[in-house]
Amino acid sequence: MRKLVLVFALLAAMAAVAEEEVPLPIWKMPHVWQRHTQLRGQLFDVLRLGDAEKMEEICRKALRVIPGDATWHYNLACALAQRDTPGVALNELAKAIDFGFHNADAIARDKDFERVRSLPRFAELVERARSLKGKPGRGRPEPKTAIARPGGKLILEEENLAWNFDAGVFEARMKIGAPAGAISLQAANFGKSKPTAPERPYVAAWISEGTSLGNVGDIYVNRDAGHSMLAVGDFPGLVNVIASQGAKAAHIDTDHPNTVYPDCAVFGNISRARQGGPYWRSLGRSSMTDSGLAVRMNLLYRLNQFWIMPAHMDFGKKDIGDVFPGAAPFQFITVGSSWTDQGPLRAALAASASFRRPVKDEIVRRRLVGPTMQWLLRRTRKGIQTEEDYLSPKAHPTAFAGSSLDTERLVEAAHALRPEQIPPVVSLNLINSRKNPIRYPAPVRDYPDAISEVLYSTSSAICLVLRAVEGERTFLFNARADGVDAPSTFTWHVVHGDASAVKIIATGEADEATPERGFAKILIDRRNITNRIDVACFAKTATSSWGAPSIISFFPVPQETRIYRPDGQIASIDYTNEKKVYSDPVVSLPRHWKDVYSYDASGKPLGWTRFSDGKEVAAFTASGHRIVARRADGTPSKAVRVKYLPRATNDNMEPLTLSYMDDGEPFDVK
Repeated sequence: MRKLVLVFALLAAMAAVAEEEVPLPIWKMPHVWQRHTQLRGQLFDVLRLGDAEKMEEICRKALRVIPGDATWHYNLACALAQRDTPGVALNELAKAIDFGFHNADAIARDKDFERVRSLPRFAELVERARSLKGKPGRGRPEPKTAIARPGGKLILEEENLAWNFDAGVFEARMKIGAPAGAISLQAANFGKSKPTAPERPYVAAWISEGTSLGNVGDIYVNRDAGHSMLAVGDFPGLVNVIASQGAKAAHIDTDHPNTVYPDCAVFGNISRARQGGPYWRSLGRSSMTDSGLAVRMNLLYRLNQFWIMPAHMDFGKKDIGDVFPGAAPFQFITVGSSWTDQGPLRAALAASASFRRPVKDEIVRRRLVGPTMQWLLRRTRKGIQTEEDYLSPKAHPTAFAGSSLDTERLVEAAHALRPEQIPPVVSLNLINSRKNPIRYPAPVRDYPDAISEVLYSTSSAICLVLRAVEGERTFLFNARADGVDAPSTFTWHVVHGDASAVKIIATGEADEATPERGFAKILIDRRNITNRIDVACFAKTATSSWGAPSIISFFPVPQETRIYRPDGQIASIDYTNEKKVYSDPVVSLPRHWKDVYSYDASGKPLGWTRFSDGKEVAAFTASGHRIVARRADGTPSKAVRVKYLPRATNDNMEPLTLSYMDDGEPFDVK
């Protein structure tokens, strides 16, 4: 009998070990982050409703996705406490503390624990959390700060990384130590692999005389598996970031950047593209079209990072041209493919090596590394001499040719810069004013699609896909200057596309709501444009030049052929792409129909008729509902709502196409 008891005990222990919750390795976090974000959004919705049962359900789903997550265990404990299950709630609270939730004050104050607050075990758990503050949770490595020596390497490992679930990025626990010796002694090493580079003697002399510190404080990150690797030894003081074997095994060390580095300037390049199949694109275009990437790239840009990527097939290729839906200064795009990123990368590092120490410190402190590099590279490129040149399209192409670099002017401008001359960066916001309301078109009702007009919206770049049918569109924007304390002035200019189709005017709300003060109403004449329009906003202070642009892009879908009536209203849109121009299927799915619009005698829209292969296939009301029955006079009597959705074709090399289907039962049309 004793042996039988021991066997059962052993089996129970083995089962407990087998079921023991193990936290996900940090390398898995990028793969589960999107699902975590969805569940967190659902959790916020049910919190507003006070639905503890639904809250528990969401938390349990999340813990199946991210086992061992302290915050989700804590939320589950809160839900269970509200449901008056004290024992189970405190068990979950104990797990949350065990896995790393050590904010004892927050636990003690949380109103969700009102029903268990008086229990002795609750007080014990609060004290346990307090005693564990600053210590890692169960299953987590002991955190450590990596010290990188100037000119050395920084290896990113699980112990010196944290995952930020709010931003969806890693946070490097690191700092750059003091140089092992005087950087001035390494001046001769600057640019040694390019001995004829025109900037080399200037920068080497400044490092030698001590008026600059070279690339001390800078780090370099390559995210193309060494395909286009910088000669790091050419830049005295530069720290080279290396991914650990764990990061490489998880395939999170390539493609778009995903790590924040504190208190330093980050320079990176990615000479890769997504090739094959109907959704081919450069990584630069992917930043604008793949969910969430624009927001992440902008975050890193505003946290002292400067990233360079080749345009590859997306710009300048025969029969393709420029297929970028927008222009975004959170990345620097080069003309060409592999290795075309090397010239601008070396130029940017040379500029950083040329800064005087107080200037570099201020740029990093103000989080202006990315914007300052964008400004300098654009302002000093060949052919850009005057302020008027800089505010014109020739300073702001979609992609930059390496032959346009003037590195001698670049480093001289960087070395001459003084702290008070550092330009601000513009933060943009698309707004809807009470006095100037903007009618935001709705998918299905105002245009046949299920995708928003806003492709991406960040502080540095906004892209609006002009899907709606109106011939003239009005948008209201506000600009704010960041990175400076002094008052700023703004200016707005068309830097790409047909400037005659754009008007930039004051809002009319108040005397101070002018473009110069940062408030601009932008009118777009949609009727005659077939190419993208970029409007750039620049800011300056009394002591600085106009800084880096922040850009608003207005993108007409290339596959559409539009005809407008003399009164400006839409007559027809042919989506069949008879001219066979390239149109990004991520931005707008192909569709094989033509819509012809109708109006009453006063010009009021009545709806549209859909044709495919020259034959009528459907008719719609002005609200986008499909007409299923008509009265004797031809007016619609019944209609049904529709929804648009992607449909796969039989060819894997063809993109999904847009289809539509009825959504619900027919209803009477008044």
